[in-house]
Amino acid sequence: MAAVQPWWSGTVIYQLIVRSYADGNGDGIGDFKGLSGRLPYLRWLGVKTLWLTPVYPSPLRDGGYDITDFTGIHPDLGDLASFHRFLTAAHGQGMRVILDLVLNHTSDLHPWFQRARWAPKDSPERNVYVWSDDPQRYSDAPVLFRHFESSNWEWDPVAEQYYLHRFLRHQPDLNYANPWVQETMLEVVDFWLDRGVDGFRLDAVPFLCEEEGTRCEGLPETHAFLKRLRQRVDDHGRDVLLLGEAIQPVQEAAPYLAKDELHGAFNFVLTAHLFAAVASGSTRALGNCLQDAQDVVEGCGWALPLRNHDELWLGDGHLIPQEVIQTIRVGLPQGQGHWLNWGINRRLAPLLNGDPRANRLLHGLLYSLPGMPCLYYGDELGMGDWPGLRDRDPNRTPMAWTPARNGGFSAAPDPLLVLPPITAPGYDYRVLNVEVQKQLPGSLLNWHRRMLICRRLLPALQSGSFRLLSCAHPGVIAYVRSTEAMTVLVAGNFTAAGAAVGLDLSDWQGQRTREVMWGCEFPIAHDDWYVYLQPYGFNWWLIGEVEVEGSETSSQPPKATAGEPSV
Repeated sequence: MAAVQPWWSGTVIYQLIVRSYADGNGDGIGDFKGLSGRLPYLRWLGVKTLWLTPVYPSPLRDGGYDITDFTGIHPDLGDLASFHRFLTAAHGQGMRVILDLVLNHTSDLHPWFQRARWAPKDSPERNVYVWSDDPQRYSDAPVLFRHFESSNWEWDPVAEQYYLHRFLRHQPDLNYANPWVQETMLEVVDFWLDRGVDGFRLDAVPFLCEEEGTRCEGLPETHAFLKRLRQRVDDHGRDVLLLGEAIQPVQEAAPYLAKDELHGAFNFVLTAHLFAAVASGSTRALGNCLQDAQDVVEGCGWALPLRNHDELWLGDGHLIPQEVIQTIRVGLPQGQGHWLNWGINRRLAPLLNGDPRANRLLHGLLYSLPGMPCLYYGDELGMGDWPGLRDRDPNRTPMAWTPARNGGFSAAPDPLLVLPPITAPGYDYRVLNVEVQKQLPGSLLNWHRRMLICRRLLPALQSGSFRLLSCAHPGVIAYVRSTEAMTVLVAGNFTAAGAAVGLDLSDWQGQRTREVMWGCEFPIAHDDWYVYLQPYGFNWWLIGEVEVEGSETSSQPPKATAGEPSV
């Protein structure tokens, strides 16, 4: 008997920022009341897992990742009661909810830090954070926010010591060499699990511990704590997803996916290679990246984002090869002022110059690769960004719901809005919004919905094996996803010209091939199988139904569930 898969196996994760999604009380800021009212839309779209960026009390100097209370709800968003109502409603719609949990640091306004800076040196209260008399300690650890900080240390005049901050200076690092810190953060996990959340996206997991002479990333002590965290989660007696943000090469991120550690990790290297393939029209490096990821971690352990609330992370050559970075910088439209820290601060559609074909290509591959595809709110519409806003706010503007004022996000006066809605040509909320796109059968939104229905009806795309196929065309990538009962062929053309592609399908000799979306018949599989792909075109084909001489077998596509279109 096959092992029962956990609920996150092959799930599609929809990331949203609560304060930018839907305003339920008219104050100009998104909240849990507004989000609860939009759950039917998310169910209609077909996503199964919601990832909420931090919802905790915070001064919001870093989008909520600077936390002052790990067991509360920011008053702008509601309270614990409104969160409970939202969570109950989401579960009622068949969706899971995972919270962003920042393990590495707090806000400098957190009561722990205020006690620490006033407490005596080397006291238990002081040692909740990492302090030093010498700002040259851990000098091999790179400065992550190089455009904002010149050092990982900041002098505190009250404590009369330097404190470590791998992120911004107002985000002091917790001291995981202190048993109290470890136990207290485990109690935070217990708190939210007791309230019914289904998992956590663990922010910045490589940086928890420090050691002289290293980059202070992924140290054995960090993995030891994550094993404690996994055991604590398992003790709750239900499937809880632990998804790690480890911005590292796949070989260095893979140890987080040990059987007794995390369940998933983001594959940011793949993200960069997907964009580089679009920029260059070449898929050789992308194919190698896909194969490397599967060789290191076979199966569905990778979470697969295209864009998110941060910049498109490229790094300094440690994460992404320099030639890939250069390809992206030269080949993708970035816009003035959009290069931030280690990457490009743009949403998906502007990065692709507003071309819906490239959007469909990238998501068509994402939805068919092993792992957990991640869809950033608004990307299902092709939303734009707002250049010139502070830090990473260009990517975090309000969701466009209707052509009405403020895109239907809020009825509040404009100065009260959390951020301005998009009005740029080609991305104006009065044209590009959910209400309009729902009514257009050929819209990007309806395309995403159809693809998510197809994915749900094809188990091979959720949990099947992965096999890269040889392809002579330098701009085309092809692979198959297979289970015992089903094989799906995927091919994508990363060039702006049409591509005639020959594939060796001799392993399926004599079997029928038919396109998934509309059930159209293609030539019988053989060792020299040809197909034409449009510019930035892609397709999924079912392979099967052996041709029987003198008769025809059924080739009807799988039936959709009630109320949904046929695949």
